Amino acid sequence: METHTKLTQDISFSLLMANYNNSNYIEEAINSVISQTYSNWELIIVDDCSTDNSLQIIAPYSKRDNIKLIKNKRNLGYSGALKTAIAYASNYIIGIIDPDDKIHFQALEKIAEAYEMYPNCGVIYSTMWICDSELKNCIVCKWIKNIEPGDSMIFKSKVSHFKTFRLDVYKKTSGFNSTYIDIAADVDIILKLEEVTSFKYIDIPLYYYRMHARGISKNINNKLKTRIQGYIAINNAYIRRLNFNIPNITLKDLYLEYFIITFHNFIFKSIFLKIIKFIYPLIEKRFKNIKTSSKKPLNIIYYFLTNLNKL
Repeated sequence: METHTKLTQDISFSLLMANYNNSNYIEEAINSVISQTYSNWELIIVDDCSTDNSLQIIAPYSKRDNIKLIKNKRNLGYSGALKTAIAYASNYIIGIIDPDDKIHFQALEKIAEAYEMYPNCGVIYSTMWICDSELKNCIVCKWIKNIEPGDSMIFKSKVSHFKTFRLDVYKKTSGFNSTYIDIAADVDIILKLEEVTSFKYIDIPLYYYRMHARGISKNINNKLKTRIQGYIAINNAYIRRLNFNIPNITLKDLYLEYFIITFHNFIFKSIFLKIIKFIYPLIEKRFKNIKTSSKKPLNIIYYFLTNLNKL
């Protein structure tokens, strides 16, 4: 990557990091921010009631003027912690870094350069490296791509790390949904941002995504809940878009999306909801005499049913 020495420092970053028990990795994540070639940034770390020694590792860094540490009094989950972090942000551009990953040393420089080149753009994102637990043996992610005119994240997601967005654009949305977990929270905020601004893709990997046992285990355990929440987030986006002009979608595309919305809502809210309501009493009866610890499938269905009724 070339270094652009003429780049100004006018673009300011507030980088958000939501931490829970990442003591093995968070120091590397923090150091990747400190080592940036671009200096106009602040790092806001929210510790979500970690039970490991994360706080002892973060504390010395929080003495720096541009690193803030916020300690949650209760565990709010990933999106809840991000919602807390962004409330402390005051800079122009928001970036999200997970505490078990890291960013390339020129990441902020490249993103700042793009915002200077495309000042009306509200979201700028890059592709990433997918790496092993040591952040080695990295390969470039294949599914993060440019969003073509008329395309929508509602059909196929093309945005992940490293994603950044303007704070003023974020404030036009309802913000992070603190009830969503992991990928569902990312899907939700990207769909909301798509409704109020345009996106720009940088075809350079600026982020190192770490694949490790704890992360994989967490994803497996949350897979069903995440999938359900992601589907609900997409359904809510369909409903919101009935009253919005989407920046990247033309009138012709909007008619197509309106048709899909109508069909989707018919299937999702009329048929699927009736099926769930029909099978729930049968499952409840079957699980009635089973120990509480064995009722996870029932709890998931109850969670799904409750959220459906809130739509």
